[in-house]
Amino acid sequence: MVMEDSMTLFFLHPGLLVLPVLVAVGGWFLLPRGGINQYPFTILEFWPVETREAAGRWKARPDWPWIFILIAGVLAALALCSPRLQTTARKNAAAPSITLHAIGRSLPQNNRSLDVFIQSPDIPRNSSYQVILTTHQQILRRSVSAATLKAGIDISPVSATPNIAITLKQDHRIIAQKTLQRESGTRPISGHFIGTPLSAFLRLFAAMQEVTLHGHADDPSIWIVHQRRFNPKILQGISPSTIVLLGDTPGPGLKPGAVITLNHAGPLTALRHHGLMQAVDPSRATVRKFFTAQLNSRWRSLMAIQGHTWLAERRDAPREQTWLWLADPVDSAWTTWPDHASFVIFFANVLAQLQKSPSPGGSGNWWRPTASHPKVLAQGPKTSVRAMGLNIELAVLACVCLLSGVLSMALGARSLHTNTANIP
Repeated sequence: MVMEDSMTLFFLHPGLLVLPVLVAVGGWFLLPRGGINQYPFTILEFWPVETREAAGRWKARPDWPWIFILIAGVLAALALCSPRLQTTARKNAAAPSITLHAIGRSLPQNNRSLDVFIQSPDIPRNSSYQVILTTHQQILRRSVSAATLKAGIDISPVSATPNIAITLKQDHRIIAQKTLQRESGTRPISGHFIGTPLSAFLRLFAAMQEVTLHGHADDPSIWIVHQRRFNPKILQGISPSTIVLLGDTPGPGLKPGAVITLNHAGPLTALRHHGLMQAVDPSRATVRKFFTAQLNSRWRSLMAIQGHTWLAERRDAPREQTWLWLADPVDSAWTTWPDHASFVIFFANVLAQLQKSPSPGGSGNWWRPTASHPKVLAQGPKTSVRAMGLNIELAVLACVCLLSGVLSMALGARSLHTNTANIP
C-alpha cells in the first residue's frame, strides 16, 4: 500500500537554464519593435500635416504573433535543458525476520535482581537499536549498536518479577519482542570456540535451545578447541565445563601423533555401556583418516576405528570438568559422523550430563523465553522511483505556439490586403 507520493522536477543539463532566461528577457524588450498592428486608415493618411497629431497618438504595442513566437522560443530553450519529472512512491514493506535470544539469571547474593543477556545474531548492521525491558516495577531502556546486539549485551540490575517483557525497536518501530518467565529446572549452557568456529558445531548448537554462544562465564560451558598449540591450563579454572579437543589439539595427558589414512573408509565401533554413549550408534558413519595419539591411563576410549582410539574421555571430578578428544577435526574429508544422528545424540548426552552438575546458585534463579512472538512486527518503507522526460511535450508546445504565431501573421496580412483593396 502506498504511504506517500512526491514529485520533483529536475534538469539533466541545469547549466543551460540560462538560455530560456535570455530568450524571455531579450524577446520581451524586442516585442514592441515587432508590431504589425492592423488598423483602418483613410485617405487623410496621405496628408501627413493634417494627420500629424493623430499619428502622434499611436503607440507601439506587441502583437499576438510575436508573443506566440516568443513563447515558442522559451519552450524550445527549456527543452534543451532536458527537464525530467521524478515521481517517488513509498510503500510498506515487511521488515526482515529478526531472531532475538534472551535469558535472565539472578545476581549472586541478590534474589531480588537479575541480569538479562540479550543477543540478536541476524540483526542488520546499518542502524542503531533500542532495547526496552519492562516489568511491573520498572522500565529499562538501552540504545545499542548492531555489533553489540550480535555479540550480546548484559542488562542489570533488573527487578526479579515473574515476567519480563523485552522489546527491540528500530526508529521507533517494534521489530522483535520476547517475554521471559521465571522457572526452575535445567540451566542454560554457554558454548565457546577456541580456534575457528566449525560449521558442524554451529549447526549443532543452533538446534539445541539450551546452548547460548558466548554466554555467562559462570554458566555450565562447553568448549570446542581446534588449536595445535593449545595450552590446557587456561581452562582448568573454569567449572563446570566440558572441553572437546579436535584432531591435533593437545590436552592433559594427551599428545597427538601421526595421521592414518584408510584405503577403504571404515565404520566406527562404540563402548555401549558408557553413560555418554546411551542410544548412540555410529556404525553408519565412516572414517577416511584420523590422528593417532598417546593417552595416559586417565583417558578412556569411547569409540574406536580398526583398534585405534577415535573418541576418548577424561573426567576431572574435583574441577567438575570433562575432557573429550576426537581424532578428527570434524571435516567431511575426514569423517561423515557429523552428518549422522548419532553425532547429535552423543552431544545431547554430553549437554545433559553437564546440566546435572552442581549449581552454586540453586534452582529457581533462571528466566527463560515463553512461546516465541511473531517476528514480522514492523513495516519498513520501500521506495520506488520513476522519472519521465518532458522534452517531447515542450517541443510539441513550442511547435503549437510557433504555428499559432504564423497563423496570426497570415490572418493579419490578409486583413491588411483586404482593407487596402477597398480604398476608393
